Amino acid sequence: MQGTIAMRAGANEVMEPARATPVVREVDVLICGGGVSGVGAALGAARTGAKTMVIERNAFLGGAATAVIMNTWNVPFAKMTGVAREIAGALTDRGAGVTSGPTFPFDPEAFKEVAMDLLREASVEILTYTWVVEPIMDGNRIRGVIIQNKSGRQAILAKTVVDCTGDADIAAASGAEFVKGREKDEKMRPMSVLFRLGGVDVKRAVEFCRKDPKNFTADPNFHILDLDKGLVRMSGFFDIVDRARANGELPDEIHYIRFEGVSVDRGVVTVNNSRVYNVDGTSAWDLTRADMEARAQNRKLFAVIKKNIPGFEDSYVLDSSPTVGVRETRRVRGPHLLKQEDMMALSTYPDSVARIWRHMAEGRDWHKADGGEGAATDAVYRTGTTHLTWFEIPFGVLVPNGVEGMTIGGRALSATHDADMWSRAQYCCLVTGQVAGAAAALAAKNDVSPSKLDTRLLQQTLAEAGIDVGETQSAA
Repeated sequence: MQGTIAMRAGANEVMEPARATPVVREVDVLICGGGVSGVGAALGAARTGAKTMVIERNAFLGGAATAVIMNTWNVPFAKMTGVAREIAGALTDRGAGVTSGPTFPFDPEAFKEVAMDLLREASVEILTYTWVVEPIMDGNRIRGVIIQNKSGRQAILAKTVVDCTGDADIAAASGAEFVKGREKDEKMRPMSVLFRLGGVDVKRAVEFCRKDPKNFTADPNFHILDLDKGLVRMSGFFDIVDRARANGELPDEIHYIRFEGVSVDRGVVTVNNSRVYNVDGTSAWDLTRADMEARAQNRKLFAVIKKNIPGFEDSYVLDSSPTVGVRETRRVRGPHLLKQEDMMALSTYPDSVARIWRHMAEGRDWHKADGGEGAATDAVYRTGTTHLTWFEIPFGVLVPNGVEGMTIGGRALSATHDADMWSRAQYCCLVTGQVAGAAAALAAKNDVSPSKLDTRLLQQTLAEAGIDVGETQSAA
């Protein structure tokens, strides 16, 4: 019988008794987190022949694409690679994605279905409604994790573990080196709660945008009014927002309105504008405060939209993201550190495992930690433009220093704060997740830690799986 938790006299703490925790699974590769990167990692591992399991706290997969309903990738379909391209194609086949433009908007509900279908087809074991609590360590090597759910506290053992938590939760708990936020002061990018509006006359809204182009961002990849292709992304409405802020109708944190993930025929748009600063996504207290503040901002925002923008007079709130969107927390430090200057220089690496295409511009940061995003003083946002280019992912950014038996997928990879602006995006997370999963599977198969894996074998495996691994692939 389990002992009782006792108060400790004179101390602000309690004493938990030792316990025996049942081992409920033993697998080759365990994926911690079933978000975008976790989906990629699970497919990468399973398709490389590993017995694979994924643990997810939500009732569904997809993370930022579903729980946050951030449903636009800033990359054209033609430049996608690996399972990301497969997922985008599957969404489009279901009428839930548009592949004909510079970005890829999709329906988040359909993403849930596609992700679940693909993982089940790959024989991945999925366990939702479950939190990963702490690592099981053998010296500096991870051997599994402790989980907690309605079934109680349990253990899962694994030959390799992939941290796809987004926050490097398990990596940090295992002793991996990491930084949090911006290097100089640990400030992090703002959090947001997104929401979708139904009942929108998108064509009328587009007509309104065309009449006054100076009130919108100059970037053609972030302000798209192509009704013929069904591609609409509206970003600006500067005069409306400035007046509303001056009148006290909008909070100081909001300087523009952005509609994306637009379904023209259905009259549905996604609103991505709430901004909560000076919060830490590794603190439950801050997550709670950010969620409440963002929803309060959204109520004011919807009132301004409905009142001032043609086409939105009969709109209504269709849904909002179940969880607050976190843009930045911990990033591990690995053998390689991804830097923005190397990205912009089109640097190549002998251990490159993926070439990532997206719309970029040096020095641009859409979600600055200091605030003022899209303000009149933010000339980069209002008048700057991006261009389609690429950067390579060296394998050394997906292996954390300080812990063996682990790879990293998604935004917690080894990168600077400036580089994170580009590497944290969903498409990159999906690709790096697939790479991290495949690497974990190969490491398990060859009985080595991922840090000792033959990179050439990994590159060959990834190329066979349809991933563009960059210059190394071309030279092979």
